[in-house]
Amino acid sequence: MIYKREEYIEENDQDQKFPIKRIDVLDPIDGSAKKFVGEVVLGLQTPVGVQQIPISFEIPAATVQEAFQKFGDTAQPRIDEARKQIEDEIRKIRQEASSRIIRPGDLPMGAGGNVVDFGKLKK
Repeated sequence: MIYKREEYIEENDQDQKFPIKRIDVLDPIDGSAKKFVGEVVLGLQTPVGVQQIPISFEIPAATVQEAFQKFGDTAQPRIDEARKQIEDEIRKIRQEASSRIIRPGDLPMGAGGNVVDFGKLKK
């Protein structure tokens, strides 16, 4: 299906949770019902700094105004779901990294640190 897309942004300094709301209106050229797609950016602290992860979600609404009214209630479950998936993935990666046995031959050349060859130690 082919859509015409319009972007709407609402700024509201009073809204602590969503001070900036962004909604794309997808209007099918065949005249069927419009779709309202909200978007927020989730900031995630990682060892290399804050990573921004965009989260998109469809908002059941008939008008742009109604979509903005439903934005927070529709966004929060999607944010919670995305946060849980990310935390689960990070936990899985940490578990895999902590259970991995590293042998001297597995280290890349010049990896830094001292590697002790137990075969060359005198008894």
